[in-house]
Amino acid sequence: MNWIEWVGYLAAALVVISFMMGSNLRTVRLINMFGAITFLIYGVLLDVNLPIIIPNGVITMIQFYYLFIKKEKRDGE
Repeated sequence: MNWIEWVGYLAAALVVISFMMGSNLRTVRLINMFGAITFLIYGVLLDVNLPIIIPNGVITMIQFYYLFIKKEKRDGE
């Protein structure tokens, strides 16, 4: 097993852990975002594997939005 496979296993573990978290939605989103980012890195390491990169890029943007952008709007109200 090479180190690139370990990156993939780490990404998968982070995503699974995010689904096992409790009711703290912010923590779930944060761990899930790190999992998606790790999958992005994994997709790039696999010579730009677009079926891995595209959905995880979208997931990363969605999680980033809910963690940082929408939160700021809520705090400012």
